[in-house]
Amino acid sequence: MAPTHEVAPREGGAIAARRAVVQRLQMILGRLREMLQRLWMTIRGRRRTIVVGGILLALVGAGAVVILRLPAPAPVVTQPTEAPPPEPPPPPPRPLQSEAEGYYEPSYKFTVADRRFTRLTLRPQPFVMFSRTGTRDEVGCADARISPAAVHLRCEFERVGIVVTIEGQFPARTVTSHLDAQVLNAWITITNTRSETLFRARESFYWHAPD
Repeated sequence: MAPTHEVAPREGGAIAARRAVVQRLQMILGRLREMLQRLWMTIRGRRRTIVVGGILLALVGAGAVVILRLPAPAPVVTQPTEAPPPEPPPPPPRPLQSEAEGYYEPSYKFTVADRRFTRLTLRPQPFVMFSRTGTRDEVGCADARISPAAVHLRCEFERVGIVVTIEGQFPARTVTSHLDAQVLNAWITITNTRSETLFRARESFYWHAPD
């Protein structure tokens, strides 16, 4: 009889436990039902917003797909910039007076041994010129040193027996077209065969283009 009294209380306790579990589950289901109802009401109230948002998302996705499928833009070809025009060459330097072809006339035409000193030439060949009635004598200068700044000439007139020495300087280095401009200042010394000085003076010369 002892087991009979022990089983009854156990069966009653199990039944009570199952009832408690069922009640708890029912409460949970009731709460879930309420939450689902609230969610459905929210969705129904905002259905238009959700639809518009879905459409916008679809449009954005479609635009992204189209953009990704577009071909890559062709590289921009920039034409090379044109180089600036070259600067014009500088003007050629003006010719030097010492290199100009032509002749030089003294400001004072003196006379030695019945011959008048009339002209001095440096280019193309250095020589001095004496004139007498009806004749002209050109005397070459064997010793000639001509630089852009100065000139040295020694010209021997053997037939007359005189030696002409000229030591001069160019006031201006470049050629001038002014016929009245003094372009050479020089000492002129004339000696005979015995080295006696027949004439010595400082002369200014004016340049003329070749005849």
